[in-house]
Amino acid sequence: MKTINDLFILEGMKEAVVLAGHRGLTRNVQSVNISDTPDVINFLAANHLLLSTGYAFKDDTEKFCELIKQMHAMNCSGLVIKINRFFHQLPSEVKLLADDLAFPIIDLPTNHTLGEVSRHILNYLNDHEAEQLYYALHVQREFSNMLIKGYSLSALIEQLGYLLARPSLLLNHRGEKIAQSHDFAKGSMQEIKQEILQKVKEDLPVAREGTTFSIPSREHQTISTFPVQTKRQYPSMLVIFDSLTLPYPSSQMAIEQAGNVISFTIIKEQAIEENSRLLKNNFFADLIEMKIHSDEEIFSRSNYYGLQKGMENVCVVCTIDAQGEIYETLQLYEKKVGELHNSVYDQLEDEIINENLEATLFTKGKYFAMILQFPKYTDEEINTITKFIENVQANFHGDFTLSFGVSHSVPSLKEIPTAYYEAVEAILTGYEQNLKGFIKYYKTRDLEELLKSLPRKDLKALYETTLKSLAYPKTKEDLELIKTIQVYLDAQCEFSETARKLFVHRNTVKYRIAKTEEVLNCSLRDPVDSLRIRVALIIGSILKEEDETFSQRQVQD
Repeated sequence: MKTINDLFILEGMKEAVVLAGHRGLTRNVQSVNISDTPDVINFLAANHLLLSTGYAFKDDTEKFCELIKQMHAMNCSGLVIKINRFFHQLPSEVKLLADDLAFPIIDLPTNHTLGEVSRHILNYLNDHEAEQLYYALHVQREFSNMLIKGYSLSALIEQLGYLLARPSLLLNHRGEKIAQSHDFAKGSMQEIKQEILQKVKEDLPVAREGTTFSIPSREHQTISTFPVQTKRQYPSMLVIFDSLTLPYPSSQMAIEQAGNVISFTIIKEQAIEENSRLLKNNFFADLIEMKIHSDEEIFSRSNYYGLQKGMENVCVVCTIDAQGEIYETLQLYEKKVGELHNSVYDQLEDEIINENLEATLFTKGKYFAMILQFPKYTDEEINTITKFIENVQANFHGDFTLSFGVSHSVPSLKEIPTAYYEAVEAILTGYEQNLKGFIKYYKTRDLEELLKSLPRKDLKALYETTLKSLAYPKTKEDLELIKTIQVYLDAQCEFSETARKLFVHRNTVKYRIAKTEEVLNCSLRDPVDSLRIRVALIIGSILKEEDETFSQRQVQD
């Protein structure tokens, strides 16, 4: 049975004011009667609530007091009266009597009719579903007011636990606690909370969708999860203890209404978090672009974002493979691209936490950049990074793949820009090889790789300028001179070693070297000339290889 207290969630009653008899608000209400007749007492019974304008006793305080005594004796619920209609205020004698008898007298605002309020109360008393709806709306209004006033998630969960009379938890999408009602602070409930967290993490996808389960220590009671949607790809979760036996009129609808407000609060906090993320990314951009010139500022701002001095720093860059028609189509929808990037960011953040890595995550343009820190960088740390990346790739679900570039380690925070560009170059190298879903460790390019990246016309000009007539040997003597130069330089300009490798006399080598130096107008023992000749010889092999490849393609065509 409902009490007068329960009625204040109804339209009209929620604006009513208790004038006297506050202690009697727990009186039960079974029915409603509207009357302004002097003999109304003849039509009332126990647990009846009287709605009146007070006209019958507007000029007779004694009669008013007598009615209250009679209603109290019959165990009536109370009196709802429009006090401003015929009274300026409740007579003091009536108020003292009502307070003494704990008989509630409630002032109804004049903008609501007695019939309207009576209908709301009767519907509420007679219709369980309507009652649950009213209660859900009451919960929604209460939580909305808390949201507007800036209450924390902890306060919202505490209030939910109070309204439902059930221990309540709020978990993030990883199944980690965000907030809890005070019930879980008790010693015995601490262990139960750990059991709940373990059970949720055992099957996160199901828990996120909403489920009911039991735990070993409370097999006779159930625990239910309810999804709370946020800006993340996966929802947070409300966990209600023993929700299947909620005290009436609490209902799933009330939990959903509370969940909606909690969802808005989380989204608000995520917006604040995104602003902090923007500031963090701005710092990273300044660091990479070397706009921070003071060592002290670099160390101070790096430390603020979790990067410590005296550690080995490795940059891991991740990007979404932009191959295929699906991604190109997605580019047309900026919102979808944003959601995809947020999803990848969240997953990288989750894996960093799961692997317990000392790492800070940034974004720069289309790249996700992680600075991983280690006391020392060995093969063991390389294996750790590889395992971490493989886990991210394996756990990423969708129509796209992720590729990673990994830098060398650098010992100083000031050298992080070098590590970042190494990781990006590793990514680009993978794409040059038409790979996707790959892991590329940065490899320092050798001289031949660097030369191959230059335009052919520039290589050819340098080659011909350096080797002159020997660039394109036509005679047997020219061929012997070119071969002798190569062996001589490889033998560190030692005549005896060169002669041994060419199977000729030492003096023959001397003659050929002298002849070459005369043709090229240089000294092969001079470091600068020697380097120029070495580079030219490498270019010659590159040009020859390209010509042969071109010829083979023509034959195949």
